[in-house]
Amino acid sequence: MALGLIGLAILAVVLILAAGGPTAPAVYAEEYVAGDGASRIAVVPVEGTIATADNTVGGIQPTTTPEGLADALRQAGQDTSVVAVVIEVNSPGGGVTASDEMHQSILDFRENTSKPVVVSMGDTAASGGYYIATAADRIVANETTLTGSLGVIIPLNNFAEAAEKYGIRQVVIKSGKYKDMGSAFREMRPDEREIFQSIVNQDYSEFVDVISEGRGIPEERVREIADGRVYSGSQARDLGLVDSFGGLDEASATAGRLAGARDTTVVRYVQEPTLTETLLARLAPQEPQAQQIMEATGLDLEPKPYYLYLPGA
Repeated sequence: MALGLIGLAILAVVLILAAGGPTAPAVYAEEYVAGDGASRIAVVPVEGTIATADNTVGGIQPTTTPEGLADALRQAGQDTSVVAVVIEVNSPGGGVTASDEMHQSILDFRENTSKPVVVSMGDTAASGGYYIATAADRIVANETTLTGSLGVIIPLNNFAEAAEKYGIRQVVIKSGKYKDMGSAFREMRPDEREIFQSIVNQDYSEFVDVISEGRGIPEERVREIADGRVYSGSQARDLGLVDSFGGLDEASATAGRLAGARDTTVVRYVQEPTLTETLLARLAPQEPQAQQIMEATGLDLEPKPYYLYLPGA
């Protein structure tokens, strides 16, 4: 048994080293969804929290990352049989930078290929999930979709009271008065809060701009509705944030109409695990329960700006 695990570990290391070299462009497997036409519609799922890819291991990246979405759109753009793309969003959002890069990838795809893009919202398409949707030609949601949460958040933990109770002190040697701003071991000063707020305001203005430009809503109106609250799909349509109701079938039909294709075949791009990923998953130790709790509560989030629906924050 031990020798078998050692052998797996050695093979995993060899594969990781090999993955570090030059790689071919990512190719996603295709899963049949519906239809039998010659023209095809590619469905690209964005499922989960939006974040930058982990490039420590080569191979295909998840389409919830800017790198993965760009690869999937490149594949759809180069496939002459693909006439349109549906981005299937089921995400509470994520990092500001990652969301913005994905938004730009969709805009670039539309401009460079002239192929229409339709967003199909699932259970949740909030904050950064909505941010990327504004780059599409059309947005289709379910009446019960949870969307909105239009705004920015910087999560900062504060353990000052607990640290004092248990006699824990952090000694900081710094080069400037603001170098440790946001420290979890002391209360935030008003001037530090102003600095963080200025960053939030800047990223919020960018969010307002993409909604205003993508949806054709005046900036003043966007600021009225973008106060961080969530909306149902029904409320979002009334506000002009989505175009119509329906699921993937409706979104695919809309994409086909925009592309001028009557009969289409719908396929979904899927990420199949590589041999390296399978081996690493088998070798990876289980996360400690404390880490699982921190992830579930959002306490493990980096102290940076997010376009993220984070209940309870």
